[in-house]
Amino acid sequence: MKMKMKVKIGDEPKTAFQKIIDEHLVAVLPDGSMVLDLDRIWGHEITTPVSIIDMQDQKCDVVFDPNKIKMMIDHVNPAGTTASAIQGRIIREWSKEHGIEFLDVGRNGICHAIIPEKGWVMPGMTAIMGDSHTCTHGAFGALTLGVGSTELEIGLITGLVVLPPQKVIRVNFTGELPANVFAKDIILALIKKIGVDGATNAVLEFGGPIIDKMGMEGRMTIANMAVEAGATSGMMMFDSHTLDYLWPAIEEIYEEDTPYSQILADLQRFNSDPGVKYDQVVEIDVSDMVPVITINQLPEDVVSVAEIANKKVDQIYIGSCTNGRIEDLIIAASILADKKIADNVRCIIVPATQHIYKRALEEGLIATFIEAGCIVSSPTCGACLGMSNGVIAPDEICVSTTNRNFSGRMGKGGIVHLVSPATAALTAIEGRITEPTIEMCEQALNNCRAIITSGKEAVQLTDWKNVPFKKPNYNDLSKLVDKGPCKDFSGKVLYLLIANINTDQIIPAIYLTETEKVIFGKHCLEDIPTSLMDRTELHNSQIIVAGENFGSGSSREHAPWALESAGIRCVIAPSFARIFETNMFANGLLCITLPKEIIDCLSQKRPEELSIDWENGIIRWDNDSVRFEISERQKDLIRNGGSVSVMLKLAAKLQKEGKI
Repeated sequence: MKMKMKVKIGDEPKTAFQKIIDEHLVAVLPDGSMVLDLDRIWGHEITTPVSIIDMQDQKCDVVFDPNKIKMMIDHVNPAGTTASAIQGRIIREWSKEHGIEFLDVGRNGICHAIIPEKGWVMPGMTAIMGDSHTCTHGAFGALTLGVGSTELEIGLITGLVVLPPQKVIRVNFTGELPANVFAKDIILALIKKIGVDGATNAVLEFGGPIIDKMGMEGRMTIANMAVEAGATSGMMMFDSHTLDYLWPAIEEIYEEDTPYSQILADLQRFNSDPGVKYDQVVEIDVSDMVPVITINQLPEDVVSVAEIANKKVDQIYIGSCTNGRIEDLIIAASILADKKIADNVRCIIVPATQHIYKRALEEGLIATFIEAGCIVSSPTCGACLGMSNGVIAPDEICVSTTNRNFSGRMGKGGIVHLVSPATAALTAIEGRITEPTIEMCEQALNNCRAIITSGKEAVQLTDWKNVPFKKPNYNDLSKLVDKGPCKDFSGKVLYLLIANINTDQIIPAIYLTETEKVIFGKHCLEDIPTSLMDRTELHNSQIIVAGENFGSGSSREHAPWALESAGIRCVIAPSFARIFETNMFANGLLCITLPKEIIDCLSQKRPEELSIDWENGIIRWDNDSVRFEISERQKDLIRNGGSVSVMLKLAAKLQKEGKI
C-alpha cells in the first residue's frame, strides 16, 4: 500500500473521510459524485459469482490488479446445497485463473473478521465488497463501502468506485461504561436514537473517551452496525489499539528500526484534524446505560433487556461478523462456565474464523461450550441470514448476537432479538431473556483481559506473493458491452405503502444461492404479508409506490433483479437506502424520490397507471402531473442500460488522460 498524503500544513482542518477522498479522488462527475481509486476489493461466494458471470458474458473478464483483490468462501461454509457448491466453484476457479488470493473452506472465515485478521485493511485505504457490513473495516481508519454486484464488477475491472457526496456525522460516546454494557448495547442505543435511516448518505465517525478505551474487537462491532443506521460507512481514528492489532502487517511496511512512536504518528495523519467541523454531532453519555435488546423487526426498535425479561426463547446464537470474535466468545464462555443451558433451548456458537476457533480451542472455550450443552459450528454467516447452520422455524424466537432483526431474517416466520454476547449467554442458561449482572460481567471482562493480553497476535499473515499483470485496455473493453434498449418505466401501479421495506423482504436470503436472475422474480416480495399485497397484482405491475427508506438492509443486488424479473422497473418512494438506489440505476432501473405528501396524494387517488417521462422528470396520470428530479448521471445510466457501459467509457477516458 502506498502511504502518501496530499494534505499540506496550513490547510483547513479536515475529517478523516475527506483526507481519504483527497488522496483517492480521480474525477468529480457533474452531479458531484466522486470517482475514487481503490486499494482493495474483497469478495465472497454470494455476491461475487454473479459479477463474474456478467463479466464473462460481456467478454470483459479482466481485473485491474489481481494483487489488490482478495476472495473467500464465508456465507455458506461448507456448501450446503448443489447451488451453493456451484457458487463456490465459480469463485474458486475464477480466482485461480486470475491469480487472486482465495481463502477456501478450512482456511477461511466470516469475511469481516478474516479481512483484518489477514492484515488486508490499513488506515487511509479505500475498499469495497459486495456486502453491506463492509463498513466494519472503518474501525481501522479506512473508508470501506458495501456495494452491489454491478459496482463490484466495475471495481474488479477498473479499480474504481463512484461515491455520491457524503455528510460526516461525529458520534461521541462519553461517561463511564457499566460492566454489563458492551459495544453491541452502545451501537443499538445509537441506532435507536437516530433511526435506521438517520445516517443515510453519511459517514458515521465514532469517537470519544469510550471508543478511545475500547479494543479493536468492540470497535469492529460498532462500525459493523453503522449500516443499520443507513450509513455509507463507519470510521474510527487510528491509535495504539489499531497499531497493536495490525502490527504484524504494519511492521512489514516500515524499515526494521523505525520507532513505534514514529509509525504511530505517521499513520495518525489520516485521522480527523482537531477543530474540524462536522455536518452533525451526536453526544451519548453511556454512564446510565443498561443492557438492551431489539424488539419488533427493525434495529431501531430497542428496549432495555429488563423490559422483556422472562420471555421464553427457542434458540440462542452467538457469532457472526458482529460478535463472533475471540473477545465475544470469552465473554460468553465466562458466563456459561460450569453451567448448563436450559432444556427448552438450543445454543449455537460460531467462531468467526478458523484462527478464532483454534484460539477458542486452546483457551478451553470450546470445551466450556460443549459441556454447557451448546453446539459449535465452523465459521459461517449461515444462520444470520437464514441460509444454514441454525435457521429457525416459523414463530420460533432466537436471541442472537447478529446485526439484523428483520422479519424472517433467520428463517421464514421466525423472530430475532439482537443482544450482546453476555445477554445471549445468560439467556441460554435461564431459557428466557435475562439481563446479565454487573458482577458476572466484571468477571467475564477480567477473563477477557487475561486472554487477550496473553501475547497471541490476532493478525495471521499469509505468504501470498504478488503476481505480474497487465493493465486492461478500457477503450477496447468499452466497445464490447451491449447496452441494450432503454427501459420504459410507464405502466400499472402496485401500492405498497409500508416504510422500511428491506432487501430480505424483497428477496429472502434462501434464494441467494441462485445465479440465474430470472429465478428471483418468482419469489419477489413473498415475505410481505399477503393481506398487504396481492402477488398476482405484483406480476401485472411495472411500478411500485412505497413508503420511506425503501430497500434498506443488505447490499444484495438480487433485490433489483427480483423486482425487474417480476416486472417492476420503477419504484417511487419518499426515500431510499443508498445501496439499493445505486443498484437500481446500475441496472438501468428507476428510483423516483417524491415528498411524502405527494406519495400520500397518489395513494388516496390511486391511479391504476402512471406515465413516466424520465428524460424531462414528469409523472402523469388522469389529468394530474408531478415533477421529479434525477441527475444527469442517473439519466446516462438509464440510456446505457446500466453502469457497466458508462463506467468502462469513463475508465477509457481516464486511462487516456493518464489518471488511472
